[in-house]
Amino acid sequence: MKIIRITTFLDFGGQEKKYISFSECKSLLKNDYVFAAIGHGGFAQKTIQANGFRVEVFNQNPSIYNLKNIWMLYKWFRKEKPDVVHTAAAEANFHGVIAARLAGVKVVLAEEIGFPNHSPLARKVFGFVYKFVKKVICVSKSVKGFLIEIKEIDANKGVVVYNPVSVPKFFEKITPEDFTIVCVGRLEKVKNQQLLIKAFSELENKKSKLILVGDGRERSALETLIKELQLEDRVIITGFSKEPEFFLAQAHLFVLSSLTEGFGIAVVEAMQQGLPCLCSNVGGIPEFIEEGKTGWLFNPNNEGELAEKLKTIANLPLSELEKVGSTAKTFTADRFTSEKYVINLENLYQESL
Repeated sequence: MKIIRITTFLDFGGQEKKYISFSECKSLLKNDYVFAAIGHGGFAQKTIQANGFRVEVFNQNPSIYNLKNIWMLYKWFRKEKPDVVHTAAAEANFHGVIAARLAGVKVVLAEEIGFPNHSPLARKVFGFVYKFVKKVICVSKSVKGFLIEIKEIDANKGVVVYNPVSVPKFFEKITPEDFTIVCVGRLEKVKNQQLLIKAFSELENKKSKLILVGDGRERSALETLIKELQLEDRVIITGFSKEPEFFLAQAHLFVLSSLTEGFGIAVVEAMQQGLPCLCSNVGGIPEFIEEGKTGWLFNPNNEGELAEKLKTIANLPLSELEKVGSTAKTFTADRFTSEKYVINLENLYQESL
C-alpha cells in the first residue's frame, strides 16, 4: 500500500517527534510511505529524509480559512494515487480529509493530537468532516472521551493509539549539588512556562536552578519575566535541542506545566530516563503519572499548588526522588515503543481497507 501521512508543519514539536520515531522503524514497515506538511518544514523534515523517506513540504499558509489548500492537495492526491491518507492536526485534518475524499482516496484517517479548542461552529464543521473518515485516531483515552463529549465523533469512530517514544539516548547521570528542574517543550502560551517560572521563584533554596529546553513565540516574554523576578542567574533558556536527554541527565526533577496536553511525549521521555516528573493534571498525562508513585500531578491553573508541590519535592531526600524515578522508568519500559506504534498503526490501515 501507498500511504501518505500529512500534518501541518514538519519542524519541531510533539507531532514531529512522532513522525521521526515512525521513520526510525523503516525495517519494520510493510507499506510505502510519503510524509508531507502543508506549512513549513525544518528539523523533522530533514531527519525523516535522512531516514530514507520522501517528504513533501508545500510551504503554504496552513490556516483553515485558506481554502486554496484543498485544491492544492486534491491535485496532489490525484497525482500520487495513495491507498490511504492519514492526516494529523487541525489544519491538515480539515484540508486533507476534504481533498482526499474529493480525490477518491480509498481510506482516509484523521488524527487528533490534542484537545481542540473549537467554537460551537467549528465543532459542527469538524463533526461533519469526520463523517467522511474511517476512523479518528486519538492519542489518549482522554482525547477520545473529549471528542465524544463535544459531539465531533461517535464512540465507534474513535480509536486510541498511544504516541511512540523513541528509545532515548542516555547520557551519564550527573546529579548536580543544587536542586535542578528541567522543562522540555515549545515556548508557547499553552505550555504555561510563565506559571512554572513564578512558582519556581518561591522556592526557599535560592541556589536551585530551572532549565527550559525549547524555543518558540513566548521566549521574549519569558526572558522579560525572568529579569523582572531577578532570576537571570538561576533560570536558563537553552533554545531548541536535538538531545534534550543531555539536560534530563543533569536534573533532580522534570516539570511540565501545560494547560492542555493530548499525550505528553516529553513526560514519557523523562520517565524513560528515570527522572521523577511533576506534571499538569490534564489530558492523557494522568494515564501514566500516578500520584506519588510514578510522579506527581497539579492543577496548571493554580500557581499556589505548583509552588507548594515544588517546595515539598525539593525537600525530599535524593533516595525518595530516585525511587519515584525508578518506578516511572519501569512503568514506561516497552509500553510506548516505536515498534508497538508501527504494528498498531499498520494493523489499523489494513483493517480500514
